[in-house]
Amino acid sequence: MACERDRILKINEYLSSLGIKVNIGKNKARGHKGFFMHRFDNYRIDISKNLDDKAILSVILHEFAHFIHYSYDKTLLDLNFIFNNYSDDIREELINITIQDVPKDFAASLYNQKDQLNKELKILIDKIKQSYPHFKLSEKNKNIEKNIPFPLNFLLKYDNVKHFNNLYSISALEQTNLNEEAKIYIKIRFIQRNIKRINARINKLNKYYNTPTELFARFIDSYYTKPEYTKRLAPIACSCIKKSDNPYFENLNRIFS
Repeated sequence: MACERDRILKINEYLSSLGIKVNIGKNKARGHKGFFMHRFDNYRIDISKNLDDKAILSVILHEFAHFIHYSYDKTLLDLNFIFNNYSDDIREELINITIQDVPKDFAASLYNQKDQLNKELKILIDKIKQSYPHFKLSEKNKNIEKNIPFPLNFLLKYDNVKHFNNLYSISALEQTNLNEEAKIYIKIRFIQRNIKRINARINKLNKYYNTPTELFARFIDSYYTKPEYTKRLAPIACSCIKKSDNPYFENLNRIFS
């Protein structure tokens, strides 16, 4: 532990000499393992206090890669500064590296939740079609909605509704005097909202993990911490790194050594 801590302190000192303020273990890095930020000519890297010493080097490499990228391209969208011809083949390699690095449990939990909700939705649709055979998920059913009084009709758009001192929620539908079709209809709209939220999270993750700067940072992390593995997954990208005369790679090499 003492050796790891000494190594971290030396890395901290080196990054500070490059004009980067480093906070290691002082905050939660905005909910991430690490976070790189810039304001004018001021740079900062936060490393989450939730990490152990062995994980810190990997995260520092990742965040320093963002610093390298920003130094050459303020938009963080162009990777031609390191890959002279950023082709679809290289992008595919970087995506493969990222896929292996994405937390599988988290992604799987979102898809599992979505699958479970879709199963529940199908059951409810089958039930409501017994009374409304022409029911369509994509359309409002005015015949059902007209039987849902105020303020319960707000549950068609919101999960909870407070009216004066009364709180109405999806979980308390059975305590209302609504007919069975109305209760099912409200539950269907509730599940639709939840699926939409999960889809939004999945899309946000896909967009985040496929941004050029994130692909580059994860590649750099993998290149230095798992070199042989990375060469197998991304031979073209690795060959570009070897040919690069980018001065910042001297800094990366020094950090890794």
